[in-house]
Amino acid sequence: MAKILVFLLWMGFSFGLMTYMIFRKFKNTLHGKADDRSDRLGDRLTYFLTNVVGQDKVLQDPISGLSHVMIMWGFVVLGFGAINLAVEGLFGVPVPFIGDNWLFIGLKELFLLLVYIGVILAVLRRTVLKPARIENSAEAFAILGLISLIVTGDLLYNGAGFALGERADIRSAAFFANFIAGLLAGTSPAILHILADAAWWTHFLAMGLMAILIPGSKHLHLAFAPANAIWHTLRPKGSLTKVDFDDETEEEFGVNKLEQFTWKQLFDTYSCVRCGRCTEHCPAFQTGKPLDPRALHVELRAHMEEKAPLLDKIKAAGGEKPEFTEAEQTILNKTIVDGVFSEEFIWSCTTCRACEQACPVSNEHVQKIIDLRRYMVMTEAKMPEDVQRTFNCYASGNPWKLPSSSRGDWMKGLDVPAWSDKAEYLLYVGCSGAYDDRAKKVSAALVKVLQAAGVNFGVLGNDEPCCSETTRRLGNEFEFQQLAESNVELFKNLGVKKIITLCPHCFNSLKNDYPDFGGEFEVIHHSQFLARLIQSGKIKVEKAFDAKIVYHDACYLGRYNDVFEAPRAVLQSVPGVCLTEMGQNHKNSFCCGAGGGRNWMEEKIGDGQRRINEVRAKEALDTGAEVIATACPYCLTMMLDGTKAHNAEERVRTLDIAEILAQSIKQEI
Repeated sequence: MAKILVFLLWMGFSFGLMTYMIFRKFKNTLHGKADDRSDRLGDRLTYFLTNVVGQDKVLQDPISGLSHVMIMWGFVVLGFGAINLAVEGLFGVPVPFIGDNWLFIGLKELFLLLVYIGVILAVLRRTVLKPARIENSAEAFAILGLISLIVTGDLLYNGAGFALGERADIRSAAFFANFIAGLLAGTSPAILHILADAAWWTHFLAMGLMAILIPGSKHLHLAFAPANAIWHTLRPKGSLTKVDFDDETEEEFGVNKLEQFTWKQLFDTYSCVRCGRCTEHCPAFQTGKPLDPRALHVELRAHMEEKAPLLDKIKAAGGEKPEFTEAEQTILNKTIVDGVFSEEFIWSCTTCRACEQACPVSNEHVQKIIDLRRYMVMTEAKMPEDVQRTFNCYASGNPWKLPSSSRGDWMKGLDVPAWSDKAEYLLYVGCSGAYDDRAKKVSAALVKVLQAAGVNFGVLGNDEPCCSETTRRLGNEFEFQQLAESNVELFKNLGVKKIITLCPHCFNSLKNDYPDFGGEFEVIHHSQFLARLIQSGKIKVEKAFDAKIVYHDACYLGRYNDVFEAPRAVLQSVPGVCLTEMGQNHKNSFCCGAGGGRNWMEEKIGDGQRRINEVRAKEALDTGAEVIATACPYCLTMMLDGTKAHNAEERVRTLDIAEILAQSIKQEI
């Protein structure tokens, strides 16, 4: 009876304390704004099965991922084994269908072995094979030690029991414990009984200690990450949330206080495992910029731990104003911008989504950055001068502030058809394709290919509006919404149903942002459309383009919209092309540095900071390619400037895939 009482008290205390501490942390997140994450339950379950049960994102890092899978699934199986171990140790009988089931026993033994292997891999990953992103701590090794004790306790308990002649009916299934029993052969029964009791208590003592440690450690994600997967956003990856400017209760737009984030954005901070994968893949951080995606959640969580109890105190006081110490008032007054994160931290982001792609617990970084920018721009009117210069596209029609009367100049000498309701496709070249001298050549090449294929399309020329993608990602949501609503009305009045875009940023905005404003159009990026023309035989590619080509994946085309193979298919259709890859390609591609409005901002260098495009260009040059190909006018400019910085612009050309195809089709152009 004493053993039962001590066991229940210990397990009740340790797991009760863990539950209480986790609940307290969850309660902190409820200070955030409402955010409905209960829609499309089928899709949420599918995402959960893929990324929690299947550990898809975790396995993107093979070594730590494999270790995590072994330990996680081992503990799922060992959880059932622990129930049987407790009942056997307390009452001397196995749990039906578990402790007397040789299939389960064999499975449990296999996972005991896998957990050991997983722990060894984890230790190696934190020592011998340690990447720079991993931050070692005593609690991390303590948890690994407790995991080892839990497994060892189970094995020694059963091994000693087998050595005593107990449970002969399942001994053949328990290959690992049976091996331990062989090692204990010849040990006196008295010592075996002591060993079995000690192993049993070690198992549950370690389990209880681990439960107590979890809420205060990085392993808190064990409680929060599975729910975070269920509540993961199901919006298109390339979209941003819409600000409700009609809400008269809102006095500020964007985020500058903890409670202005949504509860889900705060929930992310507790899901963060601090593994550093986001930081490892961040182009801003990797080139010495102030941005650190891991710190976005770690620092926000630390601020929440300080502020949430004070917000609880205010809530409990009702209408009365509670008294706070000077230190507490300082915490209450602390802002996110310039308090938790510097302005440089926030403006350094290229919104490339490499952090979100790498995150094993599905945290959402980009929306938080944009929310902070929205506050600075729309509430404080506080922004770098080069950011401010890009605004007012509603009046000027483009971020360059060039006259709209010259928007169609790129078409001179091309006989480009004007849009009519008889056209099937609207060719939307965007501001870069219309105004940037280098991108104009891409627009011309694309038109020639479309005409050669007999595509029924038209352009708006001087009447083509800016999509305002840059404006939105720089935080000026108000201006973006004005333009988006105006553009949607224009396109609908013109009878536009299908749009071909030259720029991935326009493509992403029209495809993923505009539906929130009634813009339900079929939007196709030119790489996709060209690949279709080739596949259908409407384009005859005959003239060789003899060159070794490396393709650079644009973030807003690849990671945002999963268009990876279409541009490669276009290049591979051209005779003479030898296509190669950079080490960082497809979804793991390294950003060119132009996204998130950075195309319009001066990039600081020196003091350890490097230009992102120069780093990416160096990676492309290291492949020995003669041509760097892309399918984005922003990337085209950045990669061209990158080759110039390395004095390689004369020996390595930078081209859009449309230009390469235009030189190779049957019709002379």
